Amino acid sequence: MASSSSLRSSCSFPNLLLWLLNLSLLALAAAALAPALLLRPRPTPFGWALLSVHAATLLSALASLHAHLAHRRLCCHAHAALAVAALCGHALASYALLLRRDRSLALLASARDRREQVALVLLEAALLLAMFLVQAVALAAACAVDRRWAREHEAAEAEKAAAARKRERKMTRVRAEEAQAGVGAVDEEKATSGKVVLRGNDEE
Repeated sequence: MASSSSLRSSCSFPNLLLWLLNLSLLALAAAALAPALLLRPRPTPFGWALLSVHAATLLSALASLHAHLAHRRLCCHAHAALAVAALCGHALASYALLLRRDRSLALLASARDRREQVALVLLEAALLLAMFLVQAVALAAACAVDRRWAREHEAAEAEKAAAARKRERKMTRVRAEEAQAGVGAVDEEKATSGKVVLRGNDEE
């Protein structure tokens, strides 16, 4: 327990940074839902694609938080897969909204005014770009923290193994000394009893 707490405290700043990044991702993904739904409350397939990108972002942030709370490698791998999928979605959606704006507006099929549509699309694109940057930094930080935690965990396990070997050698030495002391006591007792017998014979 002490080694685990020391490991976690040694990574307190990176973990705090990860928490802040993941909370920022959660906030950005939640905020990005609004423009997509305001463009069309009943999304088209393209709208559902945007919503799926936000859902992947939310899941990756939650998976990262859980992985670094539980220190589980499987959760870290799941988070990495979700983060990469979210990054690809951010890049593709940003490209479509910024460089293929007219086509994107047609695919969204919003009933709002043209100016409102453009404003909402630009807001959505800005949020997607922000999520892309935060997601990339969070993924890099998560990988760095995971590697650092793995190295420190291996070092702690090596220290435990060395301490166990040292304790075992000490116990073996103590047992050997006790055995030698027991043999010496038996020899001394035999010698004493032999002297007593010899004295009895001399007196006779």
